[in-house]
Amino acid sequence: MNKGKFVREALPVLTMLGIIEIFAGTVLSKSDFHGIPGLIAIIPALISIRGNVAGSFASRLGSMAHLGTFDPKHPFRTSRDGMIAVIVMSVFLSTLAVTVAYIGFSVAGVQMNYAGVLTVVLFTSLTSSTFLSFLSVYSVSLAFRKGVDPDNVVTPLIATIGDFVTVFLLAGYIILWEVVL
Repeated sequence: MNKGKFVREALPVLTMLGIIEIFAGTVLSKSDFHGIPGLIAIIPALISIRGNVAGSFASRLGSMAHLGTFDPKHPFRTSRDGMIAVIVMSVFLSTLAVTVAYIGFSVAGVQMNYAGVLTVVLFTSLTSSTFLSFLSVYSVSLAFRKGVDPDNVVTPLIATIGDFVTVFLLAGYIILWEVVL
């Protein structure tokens, strides 16, 4: 591996992503979780699920591009099943995380708004995983066509954008939940 090429490709992207993470933290710190008891406990799992699932998918697409099984000119043809898998896994794992948190809260004798947390988390999971799966496919395709190694750029990009998008959508769905109820 050419170290100079790696630094040229990865350093600007990683610097920009660090700044995006600061904005995600700011959005998270300004969000009000008092209207949905128990939601604050699920946020680390929700962010981790999204970044890990979408980041792994982006990494897999990068490997497929290097192996020649991913068509950068028609990227969505070869990645449709993977995109569906990202969405299904994200929704399933998010539901599991909410259920485990609910059981833990119940055992500890702490009240959690299961319906509220589950609703907000499911909408966040569905929306963010759909967006991130499309972004993964497009980013790998673009990077590969531009001669940039997708593994150097796309995987950290997707993980960070996933954090930001998840936090932003979570805050938005919390506001929507409070307005509806």
